[in-house]
Amino acid sequence: MRAFRRRRAIVVGVLVLLLAGGVAAVVAATSGGSGAAAAEDYDGTVYVESNSPVERGNSVLGFRYHGGSFRPLSVREYGTGGSGSNDLSNSGALDAEQQVVTNEDRTLLFAVNAGSDTVAVFHIADDGTLTPVKGSPFPSHGKAPASVGVSGDTLFVANKAHDGRRSLESEPASYASFHIEGDGSLDAIGVTQVPPRSSPTETYVPPGSDLMVATEESGPWRVFKVDGEGRLTQAPGSPHPLERQVFAPDEPRGNVWAQGIVKHPRQNLLYAGVANLRKLVVYSYDDEGSLSLVDAQVDDGAVLPCWTEINAGGTRLYTGNAGSQNISVYDVGTDPRNPRQIQRVTLRGKGNPWNFQIDPSGRYLFMVNMRAIRQIPPGTGNTLHSFRIDADGKLSELPDSPVPIPVALGTNPWGMAVVPKR
Repeated sequence: MRAFRRRRAIVVGVLVLLLAGGVAAVVAATSGGSGAAAAEDYDGTVYVESNSPVERGNSVLGFRYHGGSFRPLSVREYGTGGSGSNDLSNSGALDAEQQVVTNEDRTLLFAVNAGSDTVAVFHIADDGTLTPVKGSPFPSHGKAPASVGVSGDTLFVANKAHDGRRSLESEPASYASFHIEGDGSLDAIGVTQVPPRSSPTETYVPPGSDLMVATEESGPWRVFKVDGEGRLTQAPGSPHPLERQVFAPDEPRGNVWAQGIVKHPRQNLLYAGVANLRKLVVYSYDDEGSLSLVDAQVDDGAVLPCWTEINAGGTRLYTGNAGSQNISVYDVGTDPRNPRQIQRVTLRGKGNPWNFQIDPSGRYLFMVNMRAIRQIPPGTGNTLHSFRIDADGKLSELPDSPVPIPVALGTNPWGMAVVPKR
């Protein structure tokens, strides 16, 4: 990638995207002393995976932010040692969450290499710099890993067996678990296979539980109990199909699944989007992992509501709507079992709102606005957006948002982890 140096900060006063030859080149104007000083005055780092399909060309991009802003732009790139994947056909290969995660104390970062069937692991320094763990990347023990989840010293991987470059229809999908050693390396524990074309979307660990929750593009939820050794056993009633009430008033049909799972901070409630029905669903669960539908409602003004996040206080919930270029905001403080929509905010520019996170201070929301389909014009999308979260939980996009994600044309950057400055 021209003028974009691996593992070196770039402080950008002026940033231009050149699309010649299908390559997004970052051209940086020379910054004076004030720009360099500003680059050091930052609150944290947002990590996004480039998902480059080039052999050994995948990377994690670290964007420093201050006051929610990414200006002046400071980006560092860290090679994962593997390859990502890409898809502009809307096949579902990109439907995943938690492609990039950290451990609880934010000293390790994990990222999938969907195109080379491995997981990269990095040490996170106090200044946000990433250094590969010895032996990284590690085999994912399945095809096309798309999601990673952490519970203590255990890592879970959803091997989607579905990407945009390989024919994997006959390959079983799977869920693998690994012990995270003291040096950050991964030691395989076991693998649970599920049918081909299941296409898992996530490995979500509800905080405070010994469960791992997933959804699959074939339709069902799949819930696992996790024992003390990190082994997975399917919970009672799993796989759990979507209830008839979720489809109402229409009849149940295929090509419908939940995704983008988040737990209420104080109650055993899970929220998720059902993109192809334009709905937000709420489920309760017990300690054994049994699910019960609580609510299913239309996400008004949303097309393809795929992703959800909730604030630390459990008062506001946000859905990222991949087909309508907006975010919905819900009041879940008044009645967590019956969310009430209070705002829709449209992102600047074209793209497909994808993975997003609330920063640890609770003041900002960051979102990847991917170019996920050919209908988004080449040279648009693939931007990183920043929003201020107001006192009432509503969103305001910051004046200097968005910034470009420097990837080659046709690439689908995805995943997000936010780490505050230590």
